[in-house]
Amino acid sequence: MTRSTIPYALGALLVAAAVAAQEPAGGFRVEVDQADLERLGAPEGRRLAGDELAERTHAVAALMRCPSCQGLSVADSHTAASAAMRAKIERLLALGYSEEQVLAYFEASFGEFIRLAPRPEGFNLVVWIAPVFALALGFVLVARRLRSARKARRASADLERFRERVRAEVER
Repeated sequence: MTRSTIPYALGALLVAAAVAAQEPAGGFRVEVDQADLERLGAPEGRRLAGDELAERTHAVAALMRCPSCQGLSVADSHTAASAAMRAKIERLLALGYSEEQVLAYFEASFGEFIRLAPRPEGFNLVVWIAPVFALALGFVLVARRLRSARKARRASADLERFRERVRAEVER
């Protein structure tokens, strides 16, 4: 080994050590320890494995917001934090925890912000109701505008008929 290859060998050794530790870069813990399991309680679902586990992991990760990305779900993000969260989601689902238990676990750490779609309860109802209200208000405003335009056309037509009658009277 020459002196110029030593830095590359050391770099490869560091990468291998990081992969062996199975922790993504950034120090995010992937393993679920006993304290996590105690906080979650008993699993409410059934243990998952194989393709079903992969599908459920993706589905649950798609419900969660990446803590370090703007507007991406954990399923779509490629950050170290999201990779660690996906691994933890997969581990919890494999142990038999339900989707709600997994979401509650992450909510305890990150707050309700972690959910891409807030639960429809309490003040969050505004987020669910406001678009419907705004759409209904838009329909009402458009209907009023069309009605007033129709009235204006009718009034214009009435005015034109009146003018014709006046011209006819004047010409006699």
